[in-house]
Amino acid sequence: MKQKSLLLIFKAECLLITVIVTTLYLLKLDYLTFHASTLIPVGISLLAGGLLMGTDHNQWLTLINNALKLLLVCLFPFSLGLAICLLGAPLVIKLAVSKWLVMVIGLIVFGIMLSPFLKVVLYSLRGIGWQIAGMVILMVTFYLAALNSQFLNFPVNQGNPVLWLSYFGSFGIAIDGMNRWGYRFPRFRINSTVNYWWLGLAVATALLNLGMTAGSWVRLFTKFQLVLSSHSLSFIAATIIWVGIKEELIFRYLFLWPLLTVKGQSNQRRIVWATLISSGAFGLFHASNLLSGQGLLPTLLQIFAAFGVGMLFSVITLYTGTIWIGITLHATIDLIGYPMTSAGVFAGGMSPYMIEFIIITRIIELIVVFLILKNQKNQAAFAQILKRIRK
Repeated sequence: MKQKSLLLIFKAECLLITVIVTTLYLLKLDYLTFHASTLIPVGISLLAGGLLMGTDHNQWLTLINNALKLLLVCLFPFSLGLAICLLGAPLVIKLAVSKWLVMVIGLIVFGIMLSPFLKVVLYSLRGIGWQIAGMVILMVTFYLAALNSQFLNFPVNQGNPVLWLSYFGSFGIAIDGMNRWGYRFPRFRINSTVNYWWLGLAVATALLNLGMTAGSWVRLFTKFQLVLSSHSLSFIAATIIWVGIKEELIFRYLFLWPLLTVKGQSNQRRIVWATLISSGAFGLFHASNLLSGQGLLPTLLQIFAAFGVGMLFSVITLYTGTIWIGITLHATIDLIGYPMTSAGVFAGGMSPYMIEFIIITRIIELIVVFLILKNQKNQAAFAQILKRIRK
């Protein structure tokens, strides 16, 4: 189907969603209550969708059009999910239709109606910066669409199957989008030119993070024992998938791969700059914990800690050509090194030991990163992955 036709269909979807949600809100049904503020993202989606242009005529219009697309990436999936769940609510609540049947039908409708959005909004983004921003926003916000399943009597917690589907759905969309833009997915197999002594050093350095919760240097070297997460299986699985896999996909694939294609620099400079930028973004990503009441000092230390380990994970990914080692290390550190949550040790206050441990281990991580990047014998492994970034 032509892009113009898809754009018209998408605009019609935005209008239909607005009509459905607004009508159901004005009806004031006793079994279907939602706040008026819910209309805001729906209205913004309608406005942004209505203003969206099929073709860009100059630099300023291109800028405006891409900004509208990013706004839609953030809000449209939620608005679509809200409209579908609100329509399905009477079937579940008043007519006693199985919520599972309604959910399956809703997911099919959601997938069909999401297709024009993906083609005319997300996948049509051009330029490395816009593409990275679009995919990251989608990965971070896509799960919000699943929260609307509460209107179908599904729980708003990790036991919600729709939430899990949203996790994997966002992964699939991101991988498909990167593929359409010409980026290969990282291999499962390790590069053939990797020196396993260097790799072992990098992995061992990452595992130093397991000592974060020791409490003191004396305990670390004498009585320290690893504490496995005591949470439910669903919590552990969510930590692996929503933290380990999601964050590695975002910062060691969606960020890292496009940055490595920037022209005009030597291979080593491209690797260094791509690693610095993606790791810096990974660190700043944790600044969002300020919004949940975390203190300024713990947050700054967490940003620094995330930057250091991000540098190490990026180098491991580029050196080996696979993202799965980083994912395994990331999940292990979150579940064992930080047995509450990935931010739990920072949310609980900062002891002198914690501050010292973070500074020392990050210095060690950055030294190891520097040594791996500068070693001439390692350049063949980096060159091997650079050849595979693009199709």
